[in-house]
Amino acid sequence: MLILRSQSPRRKEILHSLGLKFEIAPIPTDETSFEKETPVRYLERVSIAKLGPLPTDPNEVIISSDTIVVFDEKILQKPANEQEAFEMISMLSGKTHQVYSGLGIRTNQDTIFDFDMSDVEFHPWNDPQILDYIRTSKPFDKAGSYGIQDINSPAKNFNGSYLNILGFPIRKFFQYHSLWRKYL
Repeated sequence: MLILRSQSPRRKEILHSLGLKFEIAPIPTDETSFEKETPVRYLERVSIAKLGPLPTDPNEVIISSDTIVVFDEKILQKPANEQEAFEMISMLSGKTHQVYSGLGIRTNQDTIFDFDMSDVEFHPWNDPQILDYIRTSKPFDKAGSYGIQDINSPAKNFNGSYLNILGFPIRKFFQYHSLWRKYL
């Protein structure tokens, strides 16, 4: 059995688009970042924590993912409110930042962590454009306060994987296909 430890509609859609048969069974995970924790170390810790305990069933494969937006080595989490969303998008306006998506895979034999990174450049938006985006797209469930898939996204350009930015490191996932291909 393939188990996805995420409630993300985007991750669910990506796995469905691959034709995979899986169950969704997230577990509560503390996503608080620690002082002086690097973005990759944070991503590894959270992605692995989301996997939960080792499965006892040898046919069970658990996957998790976490996505973070990083600017100047600072992790930009999901905004708590409109003010935080405004501050994040203002900070990123006209600049390039990184999006990291971590991948955790756990079987009863092994635990794997890997990640992908993409660069995203934002349009140089003014305050009314930022506020309009926040009020129409309501990006409160998205790291960095935006979704690249949004029709009026502040993203101007990107370098790397679109699906990584969307929230799942598909290129890394395919590297471990021997663990999950039987669920196609």
